Order: sequence, then C-alpha cells, then structure tokens
Amino acid sequence: MKMKRFLSIIIAAAALFVSCRQEQPAKISIFCDHIETMVRQEGISFAQAASSLKELGYTGADIRVFQNPEEIRILDSLGFAHACAITDIDYSKGDQTALEDITLAFMEEKGFDRLLLVPGLVPDTFTSADRELIRERITTFAGRVKAKGFDILVEDYDNARSLCYNAERLDSLFSLSPELGMVFDTGNFLFCGEDAKENLTRFKSRVRHVHLKDRVSATDMTCVPAGSGCIPMGEIIRELKDAGYDGWFTIEQYGSKQMLENCSTAFANISAILKD
Repeated sequence: MKMKRFLSIIIAAAALFVSCRQEQPAKISIFCDHIETMVRQEGISFAQAASSLKELGYTGADIRVFQNPEEIRILDSLGFAHACAITDIDYSKGDQTALEDITLAFMEEKGFDRLLLVPGLVPDTFTSADRELIRERITTFAGRVKAKGFDILVEDYDNARSLCYNAERLDSLFSLSPELGMVFDTGNFLFCGEDAKENLTRFKSRVRHVHLKDRVSATDMTCVPAGSGCIPMGEIIRELKDAGYDGWFTIEQYGSKQMLENCSTAFANISAILKD
C-alpha cells in the first residue's frame, strides 16, 4: 500500500513538473533530513525518495556536514544543487577548532558557497560573560569562513536557549560581526511572539538564504506544508523578491507524518507564489 500511495503522489505531481519544465527551474530546496524521513515512512530507498523529489521539481538540497557520504553522492548524481551546508557546533563546550576545520574542509571539498552555523543551546546556568564568550567564538569562526570566500549564516531559532532566538539576540550577534549573514526562517519568529514580516524588514540586508516553515496558528506551532498555515508566505516571498533576493527557498517541515505528500503540497504552493 505504501508503494501504491508513493506512486500515485508522484504521478499526480508529474503534471506540474511537465508544465514547468520549459521554464527556469525554481530555486526550491529540501533538507536532506526530510529525504531520510521519506525513506522511513514510505519504505523505499534513499535514491527512490530523492528521485521522487527531483520529479516534483526540487532542484537543491541543504546538507549537513556529517551527512552520509553515499547520500550526498546520490543527490549529486541526480543533479541536486548544493543549496546550503549545515554545521552544528556547540560553542558552550569551549573551543571548537577541530569541528571548524572539518566544516571548512567539507565546504571546499563539496563545493558549497553558503554555510548555516547552528551554534548550540546555552545552558541555563551560564552567565552574561559566558554568553559573550560564545558570541566571540562565533564571530571569530565567521571571520575564518569569510576569509575562505564562503557566506556564513545564522538563523532565527525556535528555542529560548538559543543565542539566535529573537530579534534582540540576533542584533547582538550581528553587531559584533559584519561577516555574519542570515538564514531567514519564516516560522520561527512566531515561536518567540514576534512578527515575521516586521523582522524581515529589520534584517533584510543580512538575508542570504530562506527556510520556508509554516505553522498551524500563533498558538499551535505544529509545522504544516509551506503555504498551508498562518504564515503570510506570499507577502514574505514578494518582499524578498522586490528587495532583489534571488537565492534559495528551502522547504522545512520537521515532524511531518506524511513527508512525501507534504513536500508535494509545499512545492505546489511555493511554485505558484513564485510564478505569481
């Protein structure tokens, strides 16, 4: 039954892909993590899951530095562009030069231009001085990455222990480092009670990559396919485009119970907005 449903979704989405194939491919990316979720939910191989997303029209992938090398090889063989690399470095644990070196080597070897740094969560016991030391480590690494010719980015993050939790904390980081850019996550400011559109205006000059995350409502943080929830996706995307943004839009829907179907719905929704 899983395979039958899998095939029906791909066939239903093929019409959208065929109708768009003569146009410039949209810069719509997918988390490699989401492909792994599809593998588990649909009972198919990674190659089959990735191929289905390529048929839907996804053209890029966001890949972790410690991703399975065989998965990266499969994505490359299918023609997925390297939209963004992701590295998790917990600076609350002290100097992280070894992980930084591994990350830079990965960027060079795999040919990525953009790096999302997820700097870990700060323990509740940490003092203001401890937090400032973490910020210094982040900005020092940002200088190293920029010196190599790559963009280094942080994102608004939906956890109160993050140094990127809200606009005030992001401003604190950005004030220390002109090298730091931003991944604008459409659904995470809602988590801290802030307005996504207002913060887009605030940080627009820093945005180098976009995560399209939608929520059920302001009181229900459950992720739904981009364009299906309470986030004004059309307004945000249009504002970015009007500002000259021509980068990637990565569909994000961690926690999805029907990843393949939700990826299909999200792609259709965002493609329609981009064409509008």
